[in-house]
Amino acid sequence: MTHNETFLLIRSSRRTLALEIKPDASLVVRAPRRTPLDQVRCFVEKHAEWIDRKQTIALTRPRPEPRSFIDGEEFWLLGHSYRLQVVETSSPDVVFDGRLLLSITALPRAREVIIKWYKAKAREIFRQRVAEYGAIMGCQPTIIRITSPRRRWGSCGAGGGVNFNWKLVMAPLEVVDYLVVHELAHLKCHGHDREFWSMVKRYCPDYLERQRWLKDNGYRLEI
Repeated sequence: MTHNETFLLIRSSRRTLALEIKPDASLVVRAPRRTPLDQVRCFVEKHAEWIDRKQTIALTRPRPEPRSFIDGEEFWLLGHSYRLQVVETSSPDVVFDGRLLLSITALPRAREVIIKWYKAKAREIFRQRVAEYGAIMGCQPTIIRITSPRRRWGSCGAGGGVNFNWKLVMAPLEVVDYLVVHELAHLKCHGHDREFWSMVKRYCPDYLERQRWLKDNGYRLEI
């Protein structure tokens, strides 16, 4: 089967064609709205070797083990590892004091309550970082949403709002900041053109390193 038969095509207002290999090794092609399908297919076949190499890496990359929610299990917050401890209390469900404390009464709902805690932390941290970078960059969103998309880390809505995947709160702060700068830059530059990346670089000079960390480690940000 050729790559021409096995990709998801997403059209938008972007100006160039781009390829993306997802953690499950699926291929996504992003294209300008009016690009002919034959041109898209030629672009895919031209990069077949690169696609094969990246898909092989994705398929052989180790997958995170399912969570057991037992004492000593590692959980990440802003790039730091913390140990879970199940404690003999009835409330609150989760407490963070340098350890991640889970009430024994919440153990049957452990995944649910820990994700709820992460979402609350994400809301707090992204509000702080957006306020800080928004003041520096001269652009404030109309609303900040914490979301749970399967395939996106962040997005900028048509109404001037910005959205962030709650799982990002597990990544290092510099990666969080890169996503904040990225989405705030979209409030002024809607596409991924030279002006957009110039703005990102102005406020995040090493954005390529932070972007690379997310590509290499994003699959680990799971509960």
